[in-house]
Amino acid sequence: MELHVISSPCQTLSGLIEQWTRLAPYADAFHLRYKEKSEGEILEMARLLLQETPIEAKSLIINRHAAVAEELGAGGLHLTEHQVISREMLQRLQRKMRVGRSVHSVRRAVEANQEGMDYLMAGHIFPSASKPGLPPFGVESLRRLVQACSLPVIAIGGIGPANVNQIRQTGAEGVAVISAVAHHPSPEEAAKEMKRRWVDEAQ
Repeated sequence: MELHVISSPCQTLSGLIEQWTRLAPYADAFHLRYKEKSEGEILEMARLLLQETPIEAKSLIINRHAAVAEELGAGGLHLTEHQVISREMLQRLQRKMRVGRSVHSVRRAVEANQEGMDYLMAGHIFPSASKPGLPPFGVESLRRLVQACSLPVIAIGGIGPANVNQIRQTGAEGVAVISAVAHHPSPEEAAKEMKRRWVDEAQ
């Protein structure tokens, strides 16, 4: 199981440093995602996170900003569903890092598969505080999406220890979380519990 942790828009930098420090032994990837911040602000935040936490650059995934990911030697770049990238740039980046894309339909997943992405992030699967008022994608839709493409799929949206096994049963590679750790009094315990349940239910 791959566990991806995504920064919450309501988190301060100091709060993010504390959370990622506690989660470093348990998560596989850390996404820096602040839609309202500039490229320069993201670069500065990322540098501080790499300095002040045990997170290594290879575990850091930068959302949207390819130049920041390249400058830091990050382990990945994550694109929005409709963010445009040329084939030449994609292939150049993939010599250094993983490149993934968010998708919200089976059709877009198939297109991203054909585009040559390294992984997909699909959601939101369950009702989510970060997507108020929007209907969830659902577990059965996730199952169809996983079956429709050959890429590793990371599920996102309303996922926590109580429902992580439903995600495993779809064939997804792992999960991405925000609230499950950001709003938990012990984020590392939440992470460990999700991984434990994934493994226990698979046996």
